[in-house]
Amino acid sequence: MNRIVTFLILLSALLSAGEKSVVLESREVLTIHSIDRAEYRVYRKLLIADESGKAFARLSLDVSDYVDLKSVSVRLFNKQGKQKGRYKKKHFSEYKNSGNGIIGSDDSALRLNLESKLPLPFTMEVENTYVLSSLFFWPDWVPQSTIPVRTASYELIVPPGYGFNRFSPSGMEPEQLAENHFIWTLSDLEPLPDEISMPAEVEDRYRLFFSADSFTLDGYSGSLKSWESFATFYQELAQGQYVLDVNSLQGFDISSASTLRDTIAQIYDYVQRSTRYVGMELGIHGWKPHSSDWVCQNKYGDCKDLATYFIALLRKFNIEAYPVLILTRDRGVTYPQFPNNRFNHAIACLPMYGDTLWIDCTLDNSGIDVIPDRDQGCVVVIAGGEGPVLSRTPINLPENNSTHFKAEMELHDDGSASIKGQYTLDCQAGMWARYRFLVDTEKEQRESVINLFRGTAPGLELGTYSISNLDDKYAPMIITFEASIPYLATRSGKRLFVNLAMPKKAGWNGEHPSRRTMPFFAGIPSLYSSEIDLHYSGQLKLETLPIEVDIENEFGSFRQTSTTGINSIHYSWQKIEKQILIGIEEYPAYYKFRLNVKQAHDSRLVFTQE
Repeated sequence: MNRIVTFLILLSALLSAGEKSVVLESREVLTIHSIDRAEYRVYRKLLIADESGKAFARLSLDVSDYVDLKSVSVRLFNKQGKQKGRYKKKHFSEYKNSGNGIIGSDDSALRLNLESKLPLPFTMEVENTYVLSSLFFWPDWVPQSTIPVRTASYELIVPPGYGFNRFSPSGMEPEQLAENHFIWTLSDLEPLPDEISMPAEVEDRYRLFFSADSFTLDGYSGSLKSWESFATFYQELAQGQYVLDVNSLQGFDISSASTLRDTIAQIYDYVQRSTRYVGMELGIHGWKPHSSDWVCQNKYGDCKDLATYFIALLRKFNIEAYPVLILTRDRGVTYPQFPNNRFNHAIACLPMYGDTLWIDCTLDNSGIDVIPDRDQGCVVVIAGGEGPVLSRTPINLPENNSTHFKAEMELHDDGSASIKGQYTLDCQAGMWARYRFLVDTEKEQRESVINLFRGTAPGLELGTYSISNLDDKYAPMIITFEASIPYLATRSGKRLFVNLAMPKKAGWNGEHPSRRTMPFFAGIPSLYSSEIDLHYSGQLKLETLPIEVDIENEFGSFRQTSTTGINSIHYSWQKIEKQILIGIEEYPAYYKFRLNVKQAHDSRLVFTQE
């Protein structure tokens, strides 16, 4: 039976089974010819049968100075299996990749949208060949997709004696066809899970990573045989880029610094004030930082440029600091057992006698003690110093991302209320709030304050407000305000129902444990608290208080209490979150914890009106 007949039989069977989009076949072949040249062929046959498959008909093929698209062929077949279209490279449009502050990059994409060329269902075959001019950019094999995959294979052909490493989180092993010829095959792959708050490494389940023992990149030679060899490669790229003429610095004055930490803080503040984050990642500068003098003159740079500039300034004052390569937590994890170059960010490390500082120079409103959530708990490479190359960034304590709300509230007989209070945002919470408030117009700033109470203070009408420490990133940001809430209470007959869980309730919409299959990414450790003194008239009789709760476990804690006085109630709650990642075996207990917190926050005061 020839391939065409087999394909038509398979297509007919698939259509009769309910017309679901599926990757029928995926084949990838990488043939390495030398240390700096390889050919990469990719073939995919897909059935586009419903909305889930339409995205695959919007083709986007990434290219760069090191990855050239040699050829591409796309064929479309209608429901009957008859070819209805053929497209080549000339039909694609090129778009420069940009965004997230990137204004200059050699990365681009060739795009072609075919989703409306044929009525559903239709079949698409895509075959493209790339030429790689550096094995530094060895592509991963990612066989799993958002739709089912019938069969997938990855074939690798290397020259005799060629050294490389491979790593599979699931332990996949190849069939060795010859001494230098390997093939990995998988079949009947389920789609990627669609569950809320999954960690990025969920996509690594069937992924296969590769790295070359030796490679060249724009005339630089390097090795990924070990973490040490990779750190050495980056050090050689950055060598000479720390040269800086301090006489060219404008407005640089740290004479008021009285301690080492003051000196570091003021140098960091100068970098934040005098530069901005802009990506100029052309050619080798996707990895090689620009010189510190270049950053000083242009007043911008990408993450590695700004880290290099900051380190150069520190070294002028004999302060030890080194560049750190990091794969941010939102993009995945770095596996210590597999030396590789899967990094998307650079920060600085200052070994401080057991109190190491990790400083991200792309942040404009943070202090030296704040490490953003994306940088926390990551395995990193330190490119310099005498200590270990591989390290891990710290995970902040809950109090390093904290908010506290304190208010006096008067409940009126008609269910409206007046309120005055303070909302304090400290450390990382303050940093992210400053990003928003500092760029707001006066009108937008007022709206931002109102939005803090969205969902908990219906119809809040903001009166006067002020913001303290908006420009002081080492102090808590404090919003002091007065407002009225016209619809705080809901009425049923003679009863008024009041929820005081503000400014933000602890919502929870996680999957039931019976439907959860993947770990849960809970975010960074945090602390939230609220205290409200509520006063009401003698016309209202207290009937019910919110649920009293006192929970403490490995995930964190939650306490909610209420005490009564004469026509008054003191209501308070505190929630502490400790864990970043919740394993699938822990998830049922975590689900119960979050559900208990939500139920407590949903409970209400009940008054009877005389």
